[in-house]
Amino acid sequence: MEPPSPRALPLPDGFRPPNCTFAEGDWPVLARQWFPVARVDAVAAKPRQLTLLNLRLAIYRMPNGIRIARDVCPHRGLPLSAGRIEGDELVCAYHGLRFGSDGLCRKVPEKLAPKAPECFSVALFPSIEHLGLIWTCLIPHGEPKLPEILSGTEDIDANFFASSIKLQIESWMGFEKLEFSSNGISIESSHQLSLRNFVLDEYRRLFESM
Repeated sequence: MEPPSPRALPLPDGFRPPNCTFAEGDWPVLARQWFPVARVDAVAAKPRQLTLLNLRLAIYRMPNGIRIARDVCPHRGLPLSAGRIEGDELVCAYHGLRFGSDGLCRKVPEKLAPKAPECFSVALFPSIEHLGLIWTCLIPHGEPKLPEILSGTEDIDANFFASSIKLQIESWMGFEKLEFSSNGISIESSHQLSLRNFVLDEYRRLFESM
């Protein structure tokens, strides 16, 4: 398992995506869970957009690893997934801002002067390669909680876990204990079932999109 990629700018406290379909109190709890968002072999240098818990993300391959960023340029809010990779920089397609693999802006076009690069940075999320998939978490805390290969399946190719046809999500998730809490306070057991169902639904949607 590779270490998480750097995170440049955390989401603000109480953040919730615009037009979010999850309840205000549920979203930050769900955002603490880890989700598979792409097959490793499907991530190219060309950024592409994906959605996790209603938040638009851009995923792309840099020379030093795969990055997952909020799909919003900090300049005018346009999608970074429309941009391109040049060397070790992500270039916004609209105004040419250049971002390093750490999410920090390295160069601002002269037409945007007197704005300095330090005025702009991109929110990055951890990117971990595991079981042939890329996993991320929108509000990471503590050690990543990723599923292990089930007993007796050690010889199965990792692509088995990336197949939406062969993967039995219900039984797989049963082996990965989901812990739900908000600001250190445990969620009532009666509400944990609905949260678990939200996670399962998001897993299904993500695997179908792969």
